[in-house]
Amino acid sequence: MRFIKFVKEFIKHPKQVGAVAESSGFLARTMAEQIGSATNVVEFGPGTGSVTKEILRQLPKHGKLTCLEINPKFCEDLKKINDHRLQIVNDDVRNYSRTMENYDCVLSSLPLGIFDKTQRDKIIAISGRAKKYVQFQYTPFLKPKLKKYFHDVEIKFVPFNLPPAFVYISKNPKDKTQNKKTTKKTNRPFAVKVAMQIGVVIANLWTSGLK
Repeated sequence: MRFIKFVKEFIKHPKQVGAVAESSGFLARTMAEQIGSATNVVEFGPGTGSVTKEILRQLPKHGKLTCLEINPKFCEDLKKINDHRLQIVNDDVRNYSRTMENYDCVLSSLPLGIFDKTQRDKIIAISGRAKKYVQFQYTPFLKPKLKKYFHDVEIKFVPFNLPPAFVYISKNPKDKTQNKKTTKKTNRPFAVKVAMQIGVVIANLWTSGLK
């Protein structure tokens, strides 16, 4: 069962998986709908493929989807998806930084909130080379980081997910020369980052219950 596999991999690699359950259909559709007319799409951290399948439903017949997944167990599930437009690559996203300009859209489920600042900034910088970048997170604090690389950043809240999530849609990438300035910040310990995310999730659930 995919859910059991997902939980096992989270327990083994919490910093790599970053979630205790795969994305809901609501979240997967919200992300996949953002590809628009894109024909060359790349997905970061597809996991067991819930978002992947929705992307393929949206993708044109002549389109191409490349999935970069670092976890070999998840790659086994992804390879079961029978679609000639799909390419599975078992590798780290950071090894593909030079080819991002070739993609119309990046969709990412990577847990940026629990990455250290260096890792997070590098992934965002890599994604900033594509025409559009769609990223989901469990916190609403990512927008300032994305604005360093994109002129337009929109946020969609998806309450029907475990836990509720925010989808960031970034468009119109800025010139690369504008992204050279960096601000030094103190890296928070991993436990602190997880505690912050749990706090935000509880707040989201409480807010949703009031509506």
